[in-house]
Amino acid sequence: MAKQQQYHLLSGYIASIYRQSKAEFKKQTPMPGLSGTQSDIVMFLYDHPGLCQGQIADMMAVNPSLMARDVKALLDAELIHRQDNPADRRAKVIGLTPKGVSLAKKQISELNAWWSAFFEDEPGVNPQELYQELVSVNHRLLEQNRPKL
Repeated sequence: MAKQQQYHLLSGYIASIYRQSKAEFKKQTPMPGLSGTQSDIVMFLYDHPGLCQGQIADMMAVNPSLMARDVKALLDAELIHRQDNPADRRAKVIGLTPKGVSLAKKQISELNAWWSAFFEDEPGVNPQELYQELVSVNHRLLEQNRPKL
């Protein structure tokens, strides 16, 4: 258990785990021309259809201007499309193209296999408990950082 004066290390560990999982994943699934964030956006869109660009940026904690750059790259790669939002004409709903759906399914399957192998090698880590704790932390941080109206 980390002592309070070591809590700052948590961010470093979380970032390191993310980078290591992505590095291993990229060895198995090369994605020429796609950044890690763009790959994450494709998987996120598969799990969260019907969102606008701003909502995606908020939920993924990505800077909106960086999200715009990534959306453009994904549009150019024909992995996503934009369509009018019937609830707000100023906003566009972002969706996956058939090519994007195929890539998302492949990425999700391979990333799930990577994590499954990790948990098999680490029997002391309960994947369900870890998942629930990370979801809880993420939701709490998103709520704290959401602009107050």
